[in-house]
This record gives sequence, C-alpha cells and structure tokens, in this order.
Amino acid sequence: MRPTGHPSPEFDRVVAGAGRPDLARVALEIAADFHPGLDIDAQIARIDDLAARVRPRCRRGSHPLHTLGQLNWVLFIEDGYAGNSEDYFDPRNSFLNEVMDRGTGIPITLSILYQAVAERLGVDLLPVNSPAHFLLRLDEDPPTFVDAFHQGELLDLDACRRRIGELTGRAGPVPASKLAPCDPRTVVARMLRNLKAVYVGREDFASAYIVQGRLAEISEDPLERRDLGMLCLQLDRPGEAIDPLVDYLKSRPGADDSETVRALLSGARSQLAQWN
Repeated sequence: MRPTGHPSPEFDRVVAGAGRPDLARVALEIAADFHPGLDIDAQIARIDDLAARVRPRCRRGSHPLHTLGQLNWVLFIEDGYAGNSEDYFDPRNSFLNEVMDRGTGIPITLSILYQAVAERLGVDLLPVNSPAHFLLRLDEDPPTFVDAFHQGELLDLDACRRRIGELTGRAGPVPASKLAPCDPRTVVARMLRNLKAVYVGREDFASAYIVQGRLAEISEDPLERRDLGMLCLQLDRPGEAIDPLVDYLKSRPGADDSETVRALLSGARSQLAQWN
C-alpha cells in the first residue's frame, strides 16, 4: 500500500531486490511524497555537478583516499555541508533535496549523497548499518570508514569502533557484523524508520502513514504491517486497516500483543460494517 500512489521505479527495484539500485534516486522518490512535483532528474544533476567539481582535482589512477580527500574539500569546506546536530529530528534532514538545499542532514542522507558523488568519481563505497550512526565503508584491507555526518572523517577500524561505542554508550568492542556492508533494502528501511519516528514523535500521523506505506512494502518485519494498520485506524481508515492487521496476526499468531490487535481488527470490521 503506497498512500501517495505516484510512480517510484527505483524504490520498486529495491523492493524487488533487483541489482544495485541508485539510492540517491530512491531517497528523492521518498522526498517526492512530501514535495509534490519534485524534479528528480534535476536533483540528480546537482549530484553530477558536485562530482564534476571534484573530478579535475583527482589525477587519473589516484588512490581512493586521495579522491575522498578532494570530495571532502568540495562538500564540507567549499560548500559547508555539516551534520545537523542542532535540530537532528527535523524531517527535512531526511529529504535529499532539502539536504542539498540546506547543506545539512542526518548521517544516512549525508551518506547517500556522499556515496553518490564518490561513485561518479570511481570510488565504490558500501553502506554500513552500524548502531546509532550510519557510515560508509571503503572495502580495502584494512577497511576505511567514512563518517559523512562529521565532515567526511576517515576512520580506521579501531577509531570506528570507538565512535560507535561512544554513541551507544556500550563498553566492549563492536562486533564485526555491525560494521559489515549492508544491502540497499536495509538502507532504505532505516531511512524510512528514521522519518517515521520523527512524524510519530510529532503526532503527525498523516505524514507517518505516508512513510509507513512504503516501510510496509520494503520491510520483512511483520511489525511494520501492524503499524500500518494502526495508523490507518488512527486516521479513521478502518477499511485500509484490515488487511495489514490480518497479515500481522497470520505471521505472529502468538505475539504478546495479538489479543490487542484482534480487538482492533474487530473494531475496524464493526466500524466498516456500520458505514456500509
């Protein structure tokens, strides 16, 4: 169920697990849900322009770290991009067009922009779904991690583990599995969950419903179907709530909240019957 109904071909490729999708385009398709008429191709051209400014500064055959250094100079020194630590939960931080307009965002959107520019420069960076802080990874031996939220800081494995430990407040080494590359579906689901949390926290359930429709498509977690149904009920859409709530109960018949969900489902059916 996609509440906006507008075409999202790159998002659909992620849902289908097809190849390596363009995450910048996916992010812009999500942004278009809240920016009607957004010209995605024009936004992609802005990324092309960033890469075009970096490219002449890199000699042919340059080491990737040299290229990333030049990218950092353009993005963070010349253009002044920075992580938005002052208003981290502003929903605009999750929209890639707004990130480029304002020069600020959260780790995942800044990473998507950074990865897109680096790819155009011939540097393949992999997304890392690390705890509390999204990162990129240059998969060499040893790997180098890029923290796009902190001005593209380059971190070795030990420094990366220290940063994640500081952010999570957990003692002990971060498991290697938490710093491994992740797939596009995981990236997009994390981006959507960030945005969902912002809107639910603001009690903007109409906006959360739009995000949740995509999240229920892309995530294999049954809880996302449950949450879609509950948001439908919150917005007085009982007919739309039934299928996702039924799907949730089928997948988790013995869940701790199953009785509550069954009661909500029964209420939705009763309300729908009264309307008909």
